[in-house]
Parts: sequence; structure tokens; C-alpha cells
Amino acid sequence: MQEPTAENRNASDASSASAFDGTKSPEVSGSADPLGSFTAFAPIQGTSTPQTLALGADGNLWVTDLANNSIERMTPDGVVTSFPVPTQNASPFHIEAGPDGALWFTEFMSDKIGRVTTDGSFAEYPLPTLHSGVSSIATGPDGALWFTELDANKIGRITTDGAITEFLIPGEQSLPAGIAQGSDGAMWFCQKGANMIGRIDMAGAIVEYRLPTELAGAYGIALGSDGAMWFSERAANKIGRITTDGVITEFELPTLEAGVVGLALGSDGAMWFCERAANKIGRITTDGVITEFVVPTDASGPHGIVMGPDDAIWFVEQGGNKVGRIDSSGSITEFALQASPASPIGIAEGPDGAMWFTEWTGNAIGRITTDGRMTQFPIPTLASWPLTIAAGADGAMWFTENVGNAIGRITMEGAIVEYRLPTPGAFLAGIAAGPDGAMWFTERSLDRIGRITMDGTITEFLLPVLGALPVGIAAGPDGAMWFTERGADRIGRIAMDGSITQFPLPNAGSAPHAIAAGPDGALWFTESFGNRIGRITTDGTITEYDVPTDASEPRAIAAGSDGAMWFTEFVGDQIGRIEIDGTITEFAIPTEGARPWGLADGVDGNMWFADVGTSCIQRVGTGS
Repeated sequence: MQEPTAENRNASDASSASAFDGTKSPEVSGSADPLGSFTAFAPIQGTSTPQTLALGADGNLWVTDLANNSIERMTPDGVVTSFPVPTQNASPFHIEAGPDGALWFTEFMSDKIGRVTTDGSFAEYPLPTLHSGVSSIATGPDGALWFTELDANKIGRITTDGAITEFLIPGEQSLPAGIAQGSDGAMWFCQKGANMIGRIDMAGAIVEYRLPTELAGAYGIALGSDGAMWFSERAANKIGRITTDGVITEFELPTLEAGVVGLALGSDGAMWFCERAANKIGRITTDGVITEFVVPTDASGPHGIVMGPDDAIWFVEQGGNKVGRIDSSGSITEFALQASPASPIGIAEGPDGAMWFTEWTGNAIGRITTDGRMTQFPIPTLASWPLTIAAGADGAMWFTENVGNAIGRITMEGAIVEYRLPTPGAFLAGIAAGPDGAMWFTERSLDRIGRITMDGTITEFLLPVLGALPVGIAAGPDGAMWFTERGADRIGRIAMDGSITQFPLPNAGSAPHAIAAGPDGALWFTESFGNRIGRITTDGTITEYDVPTDASEPRAIAAGSDGAMWFTEFVGDQIGRIEIDGTITEFAIPTEGARPWGLADGVDGNMWFADVGTSCIQRVGTGS
């Protein structure tokens, strides 16, 4: 059993959230709003989520802000200017100064490489591979930018004029993370899934070196003053060093479970690194002597790190909503960033009659009653990226932490427990209650279906097809769990004994996303790229219906109290309704900039949805 620890258990107190007041939203038959009418509740605010930073050619620091979907420019004296990324919900992650004087960055959710000049002009380049999970980026010795594709298991290269080449990593599910240029003219990268450090030369030839410590969780990597590559081992709680001929040395950190992530070379010739869980900045000399400095802001979650124009070390604080600076003496100065939308994304009805939702960038679980009263409960793990949520058989809500690599449980009073997965790098997606009383969930990056009992015991089932990218999951009327395989264009079924059956979709490139049981005894699902709603019977017969609006990207789907299925159109900015005979009606969301994602039937008969674009919860009437 995955036992909760002091670090991953939290009962929210009055200073951070109001406990459940005991009121249940009244269920009134026929009380739903008129068909197609919308109600929007006030935008939910969180903090910004700075990810990484880089020193620009203009002498300023440039920061990726995931929550605000922007690139931030910060002068050495702390003045911040924000530049919104053109693609909505792009999730800008890693940033690097390019050889052309511009800043280049990865867009994790939109499968793009972005470029921003120092005056704020953007260009974006779509990757050839969909669902790539593009992560880190670094300048190469050939004048191009090299990057890692976490989900696609590839190393990418982009020239400054936008030409992209991709190289497949030999091992399966290697989960490439950090990447950096070496002293030997090659690029070196971490493989947290394969437990290796990789090297790729300019011709694309890859060599891999296995780490001495199993399940080390290699994450960030950087070139040291000694010509070796230094890297962080997040799970093993170590700093690693590898020479260009592959000799590896590891150094234990003084602080247990420090959560070491990014690292950078300092002007003093030492390597500086972030201890995200321990709330410290660390320094290690080339002979392995380690010093640690506590960040003044509690639970600041230091993450990305770089040497600044003033030869000091600068870092971002994911939890503290700040950028920090530490000089060679260990003195730390902090600069605040702007507030941000909380980006609600998943939603479900709770046993208390309220709607519960995940705050993707707000890093919290929210609760809203049918009359609009809202409460927020912070998640103990910083930047966990909570995604989907569902009610469990124990009267609590269960949710997935996409980056936190955990399943969370929250009671009606707001007490949170987190259960870490046995396997790192799962990138959890969907979750649903099973007929056996357990919660079932999808592990997108590891091609697995997971099961967790009410006492936290986790079991994982490997899918037969690699690159399946399972996302949505739902209980079927046949006593099995049904799920979507976004990468393999299939619908899967897993019985309670773990046996798996797969059903290919008629059309390639459909990218099935969400799935839900319908009132007709079939399962209904969305096809994000196919722009269709699908229906599959329990014997595997598939029917598809085209969504009237082109390229609408249908995402979530749920059964309504009116006997129809309802779905969100993420790009179409609409809520769709499909009757059992396939008749589709679309309702345009009146709120400008809406990006509907999660959807659920409420106790009041309305359909409630999470609008990640405007950071609010909305509902649409069913007329029932």
C-alpha cells in the first residue's frame, strides 16, 4: 500500500480554505435551466506557475509562465513585462536563448516550438509528431535548437528558420527529459523512464549509459566547468556526473527527499541546483562538496535555474509565484510575479450535491454549490497539475495528478491524501469509479491502466500496444472499464481481472479522448482530431457522428439528465448535445475566450463544465 507521509498528507485549515459547511445543494425535479442557456461564475484566481528561465541576449531574464500562458521578461532589478503566447493553453515549459538572439521555448500541450524576440514578437512551429509531450530545449553546437519529446520517445532538432528533424530513441518509453550541450560537440539528455543518460551526435546517432542507481529519475542536466555533464536524480536524491566517455559518479544529497530538479553552472565553477521539495537551493563543487541554502518563502518550490547577467544564480519558484536570486554568499532576494487564472479543467458531481473540480494551474481542488458558493483546497504537492476528478465509493472525491505522479483523495471537509504511483513518469490522465469499489485510472505516458483501492493499494496493467496514450476511462454496463487510446486510435476494455480487449476505430488520426456510459447501454466517446462523436456497444460495434463545426476538438463527454449525451468543443467554443439517434445540436458559449474542457451532470439537472480559457465554472441548461 502507498502510505501517505507527512509530505503528502494535508487537512486544509481555515487559513487556506473553508471547510464543507454541511449544506447539500437541493435536488429539485425539473429545476434545470432552459435548454442552451448559460450561467458563468466569477473567474477563479490562482498564482502564476513559472517553470524555467533563461538569460536573453538583451541582458534580461526570460521566464515561462504556464498558468498565464505567457513568456515573462524580468529585468535584473525585478521589473516584469508579460508577453502572451499566441496559442491558447499552450503550456510553455522550457526556455533557452537561441543563437539568433531570440528566446526559444517548448509548448507542452500544443505540440509546438515557440520563438520570441526580445521585443516580444512570436513565431510558432508545429511538431510533425502529435502528442509529443515536448519538454526541454537547448542550443546545439551546430547553431540549431535540440529538444526532448517525452511522450513520443524522440529527440528533436529545429533550425532557426523552423526546419524540424526528429530522431527516435532506441529504448521504449525512455521518457527523455532535460537536454544540454556537452563539451564533446554532442547533446546529452536524461532518460528518466529508461534510467539512462543519452548522447546524440549531430548526425543523430544515439549512445546510452545506464545509471548505477535503479529508478534514479534523471531529470535536469547541464555542462560543468570540468567538461563533464552534471545531472539531477530526482527519485534517488542524488546529483550525478558523467564524463564524455561514460564514467558515472553519484553524490548523495544531505537533505532526504529533496526533490532535486533543475541545475546550472555558476560563475564560481560549481553547479547550482534546485531542491523543489526541500525548498532549498544547493551548490556542489566539482569534487562533490555540497552546500544548501533555504529559500525564504515557505513551500516556494524552486524549479528552473540559470546564471544571470550579474553572475548570480537566478531561479523560479513554482509555489512561491516568484523569481529568486542567490549570490555566491548564499544571500537570496525574491521578486514577485503577477497573479494568474487557476485554469479549472476537470469536473464531477460530489456526494454532497456540489460540483468538484481540478485547478490545473491553480494547483487546488475546488468546490462550487449550485448557487455559486465556491471553496478552494490547495494540493500539498506543488505544481502537481491535477487533471480529472471523480466520486469514489467511500464518499470522497478522487483525482489524478498529471505531473505529481499521484492519485489524490479529498474528503467533503477538504482533507487531502496523496498516493504516489510505484512507477515514475506516468503522466496520469482519466479516473473513474469501477464496479468493484476501486478507482481506475489511465497512465498516459506508460501505456498502462491503474487501479487503486480505497486504502491506497495500487495495481498497474500494461497495455498490449505501445504508444497507446490512454486518456479517458469510464465504467461500462457490462461490469468492465472502458478507455480511450488517443495514440493508437482504439477503444479499450479491461475486465476486473485485468484482461484487455481493444477495438480499432474506423479512421486513423481520430485521437479518441473522453468516454462515458450512455443511457442506451453503449459507451460514447469524443474524437478530438477526427472531430466526431463515437458510440461503441459492449460487443464492439462502433458508430461515428461528425460534429457540425469543423475542427471543434471535442473533449469531454457525459450523460445528461435529459437522456442525451453532452460534450465540450474545446476549439469550437461550444457545448454540444447528441441524442441517441445521432442528432447533434451545438450551443455557442457567450463568454469570449472560452475553452471548455471537463463536463459533468449536476444535481440540478444542468450540465456543468470547466472553462480553462476564462478560468471559470459554467453551466448550461438542459431544459429537463
